[in-house]
Amino acid sequence: MRRRGRILWVPMPAGPPSVPLAASGWSGATYRRIARTIGSGQVSMGADLEELRCRIMETLRVCEAFLCGSGSLALEMVLGACGVGRGAEVIVPAFCCSAIVLPVLAVGATPVLADVGEELNVTAATVDAALTRKTRAVIVPHLFGNPADIGAIVDLVRGRNVRVIDDAAQALGATIHGRPAGSLGDAGILSFGREKICSGLGGSAAVSAHEGVLPKSMSHGLVRPRAVAALGKMASTLLFRRGRRWMIPIQRAVCGKSSRSPDEVPERYEREAMTNLAAAVAASLLSTLREHIAERRVRLNAYRELLGGLEGLQLIPHRAGSACLVQVVGIAPPSRNHDLGVEVIRALGAAGYEVRGSYLPIHLLAGYPQCVWDRLPNVERVWADLIELPCDPALRLKDVERIADVVKKTISNRGRWSRLRGSKSRFGWPQKDATS
Repeated sequence: MRRRGRILWVPMPAGPPSVPLAASGWSGATYRRIARTIGSGQVSMGADLEELRCRIMETLRVCEAFLCGSGSLALEMVLGACGVGRGAEVIVPAFCCSAIVLPVLAVGATPVLADVGEELNVTAATVDAALTRKTRAVIVPHLFGNPADIGAIVDLVRGRNVRVIDDAAQALGATIHGRPAGSLGDAGILSFGREKICSGLGGSAAVSAHEGVLPKSMSHGLVRPRAVAALGKMASTLLFRRGRRWMIPIQRAVCGKSSRSPDEVPERYEREAMTNLAAAVAASLLSTLREHIAERRVRLNAYRELLGGLEGLQLIPHRAGSACLVQVVGIAPPSRNHDLGVEVIRALGAAGYEVRGSYLPIHLLAGYPQCVWDRLPNVERVWADLIELPCDPALRLKDVERIADVVKKTISNRGRWSRLRGSKSRFGWPQKDATS
């Protein structure tokens, strides 16, 4: 599937068992926790919910935490708690998971799209360009686990009656000048979704380091999922995790792709509470979060060592403190009609690795006519040639080396060295050291 000659989703051939983009293994302790929770009969409600809430407050160093069923719902709850409603404008990145728009529309506000900087996050400069007298909130995601400079954005809007929401859905465990992502700004959110840092059974939390920002009643009225629904979700998640590498070739053969495209407009989320079973898994994963991110960092640094300095390829920089969800690379095409990135994705798929192009910018999605924007020069320049490489701890280091070899060979086989040598990358961004 392509649009304007740019990568959207590349159909992959059926083949041998594949290495998934994101499907972290659970430890024996997590499985024992699941068995204990199910055995107690406390699948929907139970003590694990309060334990998780306390663990979140301790980990993020916040004074308020409210659990719910999804990150989108958490964003809606936070926007409502911050007084954002009809007639207001909310600034969100133009390059991001499109699910960020739905909560803004749910409270009756208008999403205003902002450009991104060299690390693919919004910056104080890009937010400033999108600010108007109607702006009431800025949502700042830390895309791909890489911390945005949210402190500069907080300074920018101070005194303007604009709330800053720290969206750590992709960056649980990341730090910004020593402070946990999610704890900065007026309020924040985090997620335990399937392809997040703590890849659990779903669920999310709205948090704040400031007392009184989130009312104690904000989670009242949420639908409590039935135990059978919670068990069904666990079964589907286990199938995704344990059988993912075997299911990918089957899905490719039947559907032409291995999972839902990141460019598809997401379905409307439910107003559900988090289940006790999901909380039990999340609490278990939080206990090993530091070690988990350290393993991700090893893989990210390996990519930077193996691919750094390669002509025609740009490693999108990660800051110190990154949670290292994935390593995004930009592959500049040698000509207007030559999608080298598509060839790289296909080559990696043939080698057994699930790799995909990154997000389609929100302003190019037909499903969101409510969004408004002005100029988005950085997004327009770079989005089409971005590819996400896995950093999951389940990925062996020899797989990282093999991925790097496939990327190098695919680029070199196109004879790009002579065409690109001495020319400036279309990205025009300096190469930075790996995160530490």
